[in-house]
Amino acid sequence: MEVDPNARPEEGASLTRASSSDASTQETPALRILYMEDDPVTARVVQAKLQKLGFEVSLAGDGGEGLARLQEEEFDIILVDKNMPVHDGLEVIRIICSGGDETAVAPIMLTASGDEEAAVEAMKLGAADYLVKDPQGQYLALLPTVIEQALAKRAMAEAKRFAEEERERLIVELQEALAQVKTLSGLLPICMSCKKIRDDEGYWKQIEFYIQQRSEAKFSHGICPDCKKELYPEYFPEEG
Repeated sequence: MEVDPNARPEEGASLTRASSSDASTQETPALRILYMEDDPVTARVVQAKLQKLGFEVSLAGDGGEGLARLQEEEFDIILVDKNMPVHDGLEVIRIICSGGDETAVAPIMLTASGDEEAAVEAMKLGAADYLVKDPQGQYLALLPTVIEQALAKRAMAEAKRFAEEERERLIVELQEALAQVKTLSGLLPICMSCKKIRDDEGYWKQIEFYIQQRSEAKFSHGICPDCKKELYPEYFPEEG
């Protein structure tokens, strides 16, 4: 990652899981960082820098210890050194990112100067970003900004997954609703005299009962003019 070494993030900016710009909101827990680093001096320097900015930083002395910590605890950010015993940085990233979940915590690679090829490989494996640990220690000033960018990328992935899940939920609801819509189609065996319909089991049923079972239609009974004259001729004398 090429960045301006003179750029410095604001002290204390974006230190928690939620914005604290509104004084009326409750204080949220500090972001938790796991840093895997076998050099204890470098580990303490990075830890002190990030804790000064308000992050909660835990240390792991090698890749094996770091992966074990991830099985037991939840972290918002993972920092991984390239050269470590048990599992080096690339192996750790490969294991963490093997699930293919874009919303999972993606590691940030910290590598020595001249090892940019390893950084590129880390990005291919799924790392969120990388920083080169320069001897002058300028990477310490850039690290908070890289962390915030990784968090923003993860937040976008979570929003995308939520939108996709909501879309799938709506599709399922629509499919279920369509399944409840009953329709009539095909040939219907109907008696030419009484107009009863034969169902799939061979029973003859009144036409209104048959339709009600297979549609959302409801019947309101009445009598048409022709039937009135046929059934009650005394009330409907033939016109001369």
